[in-house]
Order: sequence, then C-alpha cells, then structure tokens
Amino acid sequence: PHAAFLALPYEPREVLRNLDALRDNLGAYGPGGFYDSVAVVSGTVATRYLALDQAMIMGAIGNYLDDDMIKHYFVDLQVRDALRPLMAMETFSAGVEGEG
Repeated sequence: PHAAFLALPYEPREVLRNLDALRDNLGAYGPGGFYDSVAVVSGTVATRYLALDQAMIMGAIGNYLDDDMIKHYFVDLQVRDALRPLMAMETFSAGVEGEG
C-alpha cells in the first residue's frame, strides 16, 4: 500500500481507487491503517504494521497536500548535482540479468 501512496502526485484518482480495492477486495486495511504488504496475485496480506511503511504513507500524503514539501526540504541544486553522476552509473532493470 505504501507504494500506491507514492504515486499520489501523478495519478491521485487511480491511487485512491487502488487503495479502495486493497482495502475492500483484499482486506489490507486494519485498525492501525494499511498493513505492510500485499501479494496481489495470491491475495496474501502481511498483517503487520511497519513504522517505515507508515512513515512513507504519511510523508507521501504530506507531500501531496503541501506541494512536494519533503523534496523542498531535502533536495536542492547542490544535492542534485552531486547525485546525478552517481545515478548515471547505475543500471536499472525490471528483469533478472541473463533472463531470456
């Protein structure tokens, strides 16, 4: 669920629909909020609360409601300029290397 919240600035209506489905169809919401994780293919819900996930949810909501406040607090041109060369060295992939 926390990953869905991170998409709020990009597709807020879709995020809310997704969260509704996680809550209603998979039971991924409990008395303390959204549970840690959901395996959507099997429908398995990890009925645990992780502080990290809850913090990401609250941060994503705050960011959405207050014009990227977290980014503005922690990212400036100096940080961006220092990180870009490091990020350029990384190779990002959704697949496993060697996979056909």
